[in-house]
Amino acid sequence: MKKRVTRAKEWKKEQVEYLKDLVGSYNTVGIAKIRGIGANQLQQLRKGLHENTQMRVSKNRLISLSLKESGLGEMVNFVEDQMALIFTNLDAFELYKKTEEGKIPAPIKAGAIAPHDIVLDEGPTSLKPGPIVGELQNLGIPAGITGGKIEIKKRTVAVKEGEKVAPAYADMLAKLEIYPMKEGLDLSVIYDREAQVLFTPDVLHVDPLQYFEDFKEGAKAAFSLVTRIKYDYPTRYTIADLLREAGDKSLALAVNIAYPTPLTIKPLLQKAHTDARNLAINACVYEHDTLPYLLTKACSQAQNLASYQQK
Repeated sequence: MKKRVTRAKEWKKEQVEYLKDLVGSYNTVGIAKIRGIGANQLQQLRKGLHENTQMRVSKNRLISLSLKESGLGEMVNFVEDQMALIFTNLDAFELYKKTEEGKIPAPIKAGAIAPHDIVLDEGPTSLKPGPIVGELQNLGIPAGITGGKIEIKKRTVAVKEGEKVAPAYADMLAKLEIYPMKEGLDLSVIYDREAQVLFTPDVLHVDPLQYFEDFKEGAKAAFSLVTRIKYDYPTRYTIADLLREAGDKSLALAVNIAYPTPLTIKPLLQKAHTDARNLAINACVYEHDTLPYLLTKACSQAQNLASYQQK
């Protein structure tokens, strides 16, 4: 008996050391609930994980010890029920996505809480005609026989979200092959060593692409807001535009009031030259610069006069 106890203690120590080695060998460590998952299904779930991912099932006490001794004491608070440890180099979001994709539809059990409205769509079912039509009607489900098949006559909410599923409904949903549940690994928490952050499912239940799009939209909205209030609240993102705008406005003002500066002297001289030329043309002053315009003007007037005389 003493040898058996000693051997059991040695095995527990070996198991804790083994789990600690795994914790230290991977970037990401997750804890998942496995209650209700059969051995065959658990084996399939193992195969469905990433090729460089390991899953180890052990006693909760040994899991807790290995986590504490590895410096991950915060994770111990999530060790409950029947648990498994998952080790991988995938990041937390990728691991969560993998485990969710590995879940399979399953019938809901009597007494379980409906995760969402369980709906029976209108149309034919796979059930054969018989007394089951009356069973459906007794459950408040409009049903009848059409073309030799049992048919749901109207789209019906069998169980509302948050309600407890009665045995009769659980049995009928299974017969109708309606599987509102998903069975698989339910992650309780994931530790990302690189980020040094504990992630819970409510945070991980995010589509990264949608999250990135939302982030871009948020950035656009923030920049739009800052642009609208840029005169009151300059930032490093708007200061360059503000300085350019101020420069353009000050240059335009200086030109309008004929204020000579190194930046305005050229456009001022150009404006003065243009104004002087236009004045000379309007006054018919014959100069080298005005003669081409005056001759063109005279030609045009002569053509107009000739046209008028012909009429």
